[in-house]
Amino acid sequence: MDKRVQALLIVNGALVLLAGYISGFPYGTAVAEQIASGTDGIVASVRAWHMAHLEGVLNGMLMIAVAAVAVQLAMTKLIEKVIFWGLVVAGWTNVVASNLSALTGGRGTGVTGLDWNTFNFVVFMAGVIGAFAAAIALALAAWRAAKR
Repeated sequence: MDKRVQALLIVNGALVLLAGYISGFPYGTAVAEQIASGTDGIVASVRAWHMAHLEGVLNGMLMIAVAAVAVQLAMTKLIEKVIFWGLVVAGWTNVVASNLSALTGGRGTGVTGLDWNTFNFVVFMAGVIGAFAAAIALALAAWRAAKR
């Protein structure tokens, strides 16, 4: 992977990671409110903010980890672009959709009409496509490097 592309992937990863950290504040607030209310089980707001927090943290770490190892793989410019853009799209769409889901009360699990839930679903699906494309391209680059 080109050094500039690697650096840009790390920058995006760090920003997605930071967004995940920031989502931890409303998550902590939701947990404290649930404890104060004495509600048993996990309430929807706790689940939603937990997901938003983890989406940012995990996607950011994934982007940084891939950037760290990608310089050792054999890749064409096309594979490099698919990995970069796939991870950037996946990282940011997952952070945006999960935070919007937590803010709006939607889950983003399907098309339910002209509402936030459907919007979040479409954004999540863009992330899924990006993640799959990046994983396939990463596997191809690793396979090519292993054959050398």
